[in-house]
This record gives sequence, C-alpha cells and structure tokens, in this order.
Amino acid sequence: MSSYPKRTMPMNEWPRPDRAMWDQVFAEGDILGDRGSGSDWAASTKESAFYSYAKWLTWLSMNGYLDPTASPFARITPSNVGAYIGDLQTAAASLTVMHHVLNVLRLAQAYDRSVDWRWLRRIVNRLKARATPVREKEPRLRSSQELFEFGLRLMDTATEPVLRYTSDAPLIQYRDGLMIALLAARPVRLRNLGAIIIGEHLQRMGSEYWLRFAATETKSSRPLEHPLPSSLNPYISHYLQRIRPQLLGESTTRKLWISVGSRPMPDKTLYCRITRRTKAAFGRSISPHLFRDCAATSIAIEDAEHVCITANILGHTSLSTSERHYNQAHMLAAGRTMQQSLLNLRRKHSLSNQIDTASR
Repeated sequence: MSSYPKRTMPMNEWPRPDRAMWDQVFAEGDILGDRGSGSDWAASTKESAFYSYAKWLTWLSMNGYLDPTASPFARITPSNVGAYIGDLQTAAASLTVMHHVLNVLRLAQAYDRSVDWRWLRRIVNRLKARATPVREKEPRLRSSQELFEFGLRLMDTATEPVLRYTSDAPLIQYRDGLMIALLAARPVRLRNLGAIIIGEHLQRMGSEYWLRFAATETKSSRPLEHPLPSSLNPYISHYLQRIRPQLLGESTTRKLWISVGSRPMPDKTLYCRITRRTKAAFGRSISPHLFRDCAATSIAIEDAEHVCITANILGHTSLSTSERHYNQAHMLAAGRTMQQSLLNLRRKHSLSNQIDTASR
C-alpha cells in the first residue's frame, strides 16, 4: 500500500547510480570543459532539486520500486509518477506537489537531454494549471509605502535601554523595524535578506548604502545591485553603530541581523519576526516573500508609468503582467526610480493627511 514520504533519503543512502547522476549533473569541471549541465544552477534551485529528488527516492523505496542497480531515470514511468502524485496530494499543497514533480523533471532533463520527457512535461503543466496557493494573497497585500512607513515607525518608537541587560525589547523592535523597512524598499528573497554581510552585501558608497549580491547568490542567477533609499541612511547608521553592537555583545560576525542570543539570525527566525510584527500591525501576517507581491502591486497601481522596473527590483529575468511583456530598465535606474516612487507616495500620503486635517 502506497504512503506519503514524510522523510527524505540522505545522500549516503542513495543508490550508487543516483549519486553518480547527481555528481555528473552538478560537476564543476574546469576551463577545458566537462561541466555538468546543472553547474550554473543557483544554490537555492540545487537545494530544492535535492530535497525533491530525495523525497522521490524515499517514496520509491517505501513502495518497493527502488532497484539500486537500475538507471535513475528508468524508474520514472507514467505509472510510478501517477502513484507518486496521488500520495503527495494526500498531504501536500498543490503547489508543493507540482514543484516536487517539476524538480524530478529538471534533473532528468539535465542528466540526459536526448530522452523525450514531453509526457512528464505535460503532467507538470497540468499540475501547474491546477495549483492554487494555500491562502489567498490579495487580502494580505499592503502597499510598499505602508510597509515602509511601518518599519520606520517601529524604529522611531523604539527606546534604547540604558544598560545592555535591562531590556532587549527596544533593540529587537529597532532591528525588526529596519528589517521591514529595508524589505519594503528592496524586496529581496528571504535567503538573500538573511545572508547580508556588512561590507560585502551591504556597502557604504559615498553618501549611499547599497545592497549587492553576485549572480551566484540569487535565484535568477543575475547580480542584484540596488541603492537603498536615502531616507534609510540614518536608521542604518544608527543600527550599525548603536543597536547591533549591543545585540552582538562579545561575539564577532559580519552578518547584519543579530539575535538576542548574540548570534546571526537564521532565515526561519527572520521569517517569524517579520510575520509576527506584520500580523500585530495589520491583523494578517505578511511573509517576506509576500513583500515582493506587495512591491509589484504597489508599482502597478500607484506608479504604473514605471511598471517596467518591477522585474529588476525583484530580480526576475522577465516581467509578465496579464500576458503582456514590458521592456526592462537598467538595474541602477530601476533602484533609483523605485526610491523616488516611494518618496512620491510618502509625499502624497502626507499631503492627503494635511488636507483631511484642514477640512475638519
């Protein structure tokens, strides 16, 4: 009887042919060639593929289909895939099911491009067409300006303790506020947000702070280089000079985000802090990834003239809105334009408040 694989098979338990396949696909090679077709995949894509393939092997083993001597992809048959999908659907969201099958397809194609995998591609396409998010995004969307202002407000209302150990709450509030404001202004992926190293990813360039990520550090395999809004400068400087040192204590690390335990914050903790703060403020949690949807929506609604900057701000390779494709602006121009858009939105908001007050 089939069942859902709750664990993933460690690589040291993989059959020898599967380990050889993995090594071949991701071989780094040298200047003479022999690089694997997956050697240029982003680290996050490779990690996702590993997790999905390990789960596939676990399922095969649980159901007696894992012949340790067989070719890895001889096991990918319509009957096996159909049964696997059926078991996944009993416990996983539709998007998760689609991604697990898609990753198996990606590895199969990367390993041997001569094999016709169109039948599996059709299955993936059908899963993708039927996939729906677990929760609707629209009710949780907020404008980037509103999120940015919320982050600033958290920092403005944080009061530093006189002594390091009197209370960490103000330090945490300031750190969380900077996290939220930075993410609203430059909605990078959670992996990149958590990886920020001072002097490497966060750089001071003259009077500006910049975020810089190499192509090897992004999901799209494209470098990201954006100036941060000048209005964040004093907040970043204060965090680096006053808040972060108190959180860091005697520890030494160049990671930007520090926990109350004086250690770099893992991605999971960043996620929890951001969702907890936004739920307290707006009644619904806004995940780091949802900040990206908020940015795209804000630009499309509030600053449609510059909608073409969305792909560069989010680090996508292309922009598609209602099946229409827009030309991309240069990344530097995109960063500065979004900065100006945020400033314009803040001015509009301030002016609207003044008019409302005067009319009362």
